[in-house]
Amino acid sequence: MSRKPKTSTPKAPAIAAAPLQDMQGDLKIGQRLKMVREAFGVSQRELAKRAGVTNASISLIEQDAHAPSVVSLHKILRALPMSLADFFAIPPAEEDVLIAAPEDLTVITRGEADMRCLASQRRDKRLQMFLEHYAPNAGTGEDLIVHDGETAALVVEGTIELEIGGKAHTIGAGGGYQLFSGVPYRIRNAGDTPVVVVCAVTPPML
Repeated sequence: MSRKPKTSTPKAPAIAAAPLQDMQGDLKIGQRLKMVREAFGVSQRELAKRAGVTNASISLIEQDAHAPSVVSLHKILRALPMSLADFFAIPPAEEDVLIAAPEDLTVITRGEADMRCLASQRRDKRLQMFLEHYAPNAGTGEDLIVHDGETAALVVEGTIELEIGGKAHTIGAGGGYQLFSGVPYRIRNAGDTPVVVVCAVTPPML
């Protein structure tokens, strides 16, 4: 799970009214990115240039042929500019009770590192929960995760390796970790069976 802290990114004044309201909560990352990019009136080539990535990278993401990490997606959206929170809160919601079946969770990343989020539609929430699945040897990637609040996680299945300050900590099912004050970290599946992690952060990242 590659995650970055919530940032206050300016919004484009024109896109909140029309195109984004038509987006459904189950849209894939690529579909969302394409609709957002077109709403900003930016070509794939221009977005790639602004974000410092290749044009092929943007194209593959929009075709859902490549699943970007949250860190990479944050970098791309910042070039529009648009925040991760706004990107995943489409369409927004105001209900005080949000019930989610497994298929209703917002997909953040897919593949060997599969990360899903609960209640991304509420923009005023103070707590955010993630359900994470990691295949053997998969993890949050090379970039360290830095969150300017608190992060707590429980390992439901499998064994993870939590790296903090260059030191690795092995945590098995039933164990967990809690981090404060923006401690940089990353995790990976240290075993040969799938890993399931439930994670909560406050303030929200997305």
